[in-house]
Amino acid sequence: MLHTYACGTGDDAMRLQMSPEKMVVAKVISHKDFERQVLKSIEEFSLFEFIDVRRQAGIVDVKRTREEETVYVALERLTKVLESLEIDYTKRTGVYTEVYDTTLQNSLKFASEVISAVEAEVLDIDSKLTIARLEIERQRGIADVAMSLRPLGIDPSLIGTTEFTFTTAGIIPSGRESELEWSINEVTEGAFTVGRMPLKRGGAACVITVPIELKDAVERILSAMQFEAFAIPEDSTGQPEQIVEDAEIKIAELNQETDQLDKRKEHIALEWGQRILAAWETLDIERKRIDIKSFIVYTEQAIKMWGWVPKGKEEEFESILRKNVGPALEVTFDEPDFAEVEAPTYISNPSFMKPTEDVVKAFGIPSRHDLDPTKLMAFSFPLIFGLVFSDVGQGFLIFLIGYAALRANKKGQDWGSILGYVQNGAQGLMLMGIFAMLGGFLFGSIFGAETVIEPLWPIFAHADPNRATHMLKLSIEVGVIHISLGIILSLYNELKHKDRRKSLIAISYLWLYLGFINLLFGVSYNSIGNWFSATGTVSLWLPIIGIGYGTGTHNPFYPILPIAPMIFTIVMFIIPLVIMLVSSLMGGMDGVVYFLEYIIGMISHTVSYARIFALNTVHIILSSVFISLPAIFVIYFPEFSLFGLEIIPHEVTTLHYTGPPYMPLLGAFIGTLIVGVLEGLLGFMHTLRLHFVEWFSKFYHAGGVEFQPFRVKRLHTVKMAQETVAANITVP
Repeated sequence: MLHTYACGTGDDAMRLQMSPEKMVVAKVISHKDFERQVLKSIEEFSLFEFIDVRRQAGIVDVKRTREEETVYVALERLTKVLESLEIDYTKRTGVYTEVYDTTLQNSLKFASEVISAVEAEVLDIDSKLTIARLEIERQRGIADVAMSLRPLGIDPSLIGTTEFTFTTAGIIPSGRESELEWSINEVTEGAFTVGRMPLKRGGAACVITVPIELKDAVERILSAMQFEAFAIPEDSTGQPEQIVEDAEIKIAELNQETDQLDKRKEHIALEWGQRILAAWETLDIERKRIDIKSFIVYTEQAIKMWGWVPKGKEEEFESILRKNVGPALEVTFDEPDFAEVEAPTYISNPSFMKPTEDVVKAFGIPSRHDLDPTKLMAFSFPLIFGLVFSDVGQGFLIFLIGYAALRANKKGQDWGSILGYVQNGAQGLMLMGIFAMLGGFLFGSIFGAETVIEPLWPIFAHADPNRATHMLKLSIEVGVIHISLGIILSLYNELKHKDRRKSLIAISYLWLYLGFINLLFGVSYNSIGNWFSATGTVSLWLPIIGIGYGTGTHNPFYPILPIAPMIFTIVMFIIPLVIMLVSSLMGGMDGVVYFLEYIIGMISHTVSYARIFALNTVHIILSSVFISLPAIFVIYFPEFSLFGLEIIPHEVTTLHYTGPPYMPLLGAFIGTLIVGVLEGLLGFMHTLRLHFVEWFSKFYHAGGVEFQPFRVKRLHTVKMAQETVAANITVP
């Protein structure tokens, strides 16, 4: 059956259920004094999604207590400390701190101790750093101005306003020097002085002195001329050279001071970093517990909450609640009428299928009436990728990258935002690498070279001139199997939901599709007229096994059916086509549209799988370009067999070479570096397309709402063991 298949025990037991889990509504009522125990039980269960019954009932949110408000304030203060110390609280450190958070007061006490120990010093260091860095910028400004005034030989202290004169210095754009001097001369009637010095970067540095009463008029002229005045610091006196030297000395002293302050922060981060992270995470968890209270209904003595729970988990949920809360509890479970419409979708898959599940969710969350394709796609995706990107050496590299990412995940390492996608898909990469290696052994390719290993599938041998034809037929037949599986899943789903009309459509579609494929490979693929011949026989198409031996009656592996092609066409093509058409018309215009999509897709989607052949061929051709580079370094391989199976032959025969197995090292390296990366990405994208477009269109519709239970993710803390908690309790 497709519905369930289970094996193993424990947390990693594979619950291979194809349909999303059914959901029930859990209703929890307890005394107000046990609110925290109830919330921590839900947190421990981790499969309870709150339903906002307060909003539905129009109840006003409960105001936060003073301690709850303190959580937000303290969390903000700790966040600033972490940011100041440049500690990333989103990354694991691999070190965990035990926390005693049985009460909110305990959490606040722990956070308060950490804040008291480090916050004042960190803020003081930040203040000193800010002052020092501002002073560094000011000194740099002084030095820059002095350097600009040096060509004019002007003392910066002379710039500004005196009792009788106004002096300014700055830069005038190139070509406007004469116009500036003429304009000032007209306004001041010659009562001015101007000093100019051309600059290499264009324009000129100017110093201008005019009578004080003409300051406003001159400033208007300077503004119109796009004159850029120097910002002269107040305490700049002496010659420009001396000012620059003094500024550089001060900058060096300030840089030394900031280095010492930064080292002090590094020391604090090293000594207190883990405890700060633990305090921050403890308060962040408390914040989540406080926020979730908006879903709780409060009465004078009790609390009430509703939430979605996967069906079958009721006993486990109630057991956790009663263990932590005791008898002051009432738990009921219900399957309301609106569950099929409003219930979120919860899908359960083994941990190694998580990367595939994420890919499925990228297309859309399964609806309640969908099947979850994750468990089948976890194997079909790497299988098709392995046919596209078939290479033993490059597949092994993909496997190693996936394995390294998996090890990094277990060690709590973080590869960053971009390589983080590699970490998330570690198990998927490993499977893709394994199937790419298998494809390489089947077709005889290692690091792009076809002069090392013998193909395990003889019809794909290097010397076979019909190799491309065989590969094309293999691609199409893989597509037929994949599409047929999609139609079977659609049929199973419609039967499960007891939709007779759609079940009949799915049955007739599978019937029609297999008949169509058998007519192509068992009768003729280049003459449709042969399908209606009143004489002759029909060969029964068998997937994969007949590749390399022709089609129809010429294929010795295809069993011969003693019926005329016309009879077969009527029974396996015309009749299911009519049934499918009539059943679709009963569904109105939507049914007609689906019928046309199915019929067109039957051909176009099947042909689309020829991209497996195309991409595999491109991979071989591009790799051969680099393999044919001058063989500066060559590796020769000895003959090798495994369990009687020849892997590396004594002599390799290709269309262009016969001799001992060898590999040009330079070409293999360059080809892997370029082709491996580009073709790997291209192969991934096209494999994804075959699943999203050709396969999903047969049975998967998405449109569901993802199940989002109340969970707490701990990266830096662990709950204190019960024995340790008991030891910390002082008995009076």
